[in-house]
Amino acid sequence: MPKIDQRLWHDPFTAHGLKPPSGEVGDGFQIHECGSIDLDAEWNFRDVCSPFWRLYYNLRPGAWIESGGRRCALRPERFVLVPAGVTFKCGSGDGVTHLWVHFSMSLSLTKTAVTIIDVPAGGTPRAVARELRRVILHRQTARAAAYGAALLHLVFTEAWPEGFETAPVRLRKVLGWIQHSLAMEISNELLAAQAGLSVEAFIRWFKASTGRTPAVFVAERRIHEACRRLAYSDESIEQIAESVGFANRHHFSRVFKRHAGCGPAGFRRGRRR
Repeated sequence: MPKIDQRLWHDPFTAHGLKPPSGEVGDGFQIHECGSIDLDAEWNFRDVCSPFWRLYYNLRPGAWIESGGRRCALRPERFVLVPAGVTFKCGSGDGVTHLWVHFSMSLSLTKTAVTIIDVPAGGTPRAVARELRRVILHRQTARAAAYGAALLHLVFTEAWPEGFETAPVRLRKVLGWIQHSLAMEISNELLAAQAGLSVEAFIRWFKASTGRTPAVFVAERRIHEACRRLAYSDESIEQIAESVGFANRHHFSRVFKRHAGCGPAGFRRGRRR
């Protein structure tokens, strides 16, 4: 299992956006923050990379985002998606109205684009984006979360399937079951039953499909989910340990430190400095 890159795990919250209540990712999106501000020349950043996704939309032109040598203008006719783990830089002039949503996704996608995704902005998603900005400015957190989720569904509908490679139905079923079963014991026998295969056939098929054995994949998902909850939720470490399948905090801390280089409490403090 690869080591956790702690540099990626920073706070997705800004001083300007709205933070909906913490919740499960489920089968769709978990929104961490929605926000809207007028940009100026200080919106100029290099080597930005996060383990969460970003949706950017500008109601006025004048800003840009670039990744992998490809630059996209942020303008009213386009939405831009930044997948988790994609490094980018950005810049802006003055007086540019900017809208963003920071969010996490479920395991329904096995592979994502390795660069930013430029999506046409049709009439309906543009109207939802304008309404999202209105409720953000009025600090209506629950309505902002609802409009943000609606906007994400509309944008991903337009982006599909060019920007993504979806898992086959059988693999998608197994991945979804893993995501919703992290708190319990996950055995090869249970996973094979989800796939409708014998244990031996399942292990060969799963490794061919994901590049990992089932045990390694489940361990990675448990640690990744623990990192996400430590960074983005207010749950206690004991609650997080239980939610990702560890019997107690001591066992969780020992395994987490082996993969992250520090204990869960130190990881959480480092993300919130």
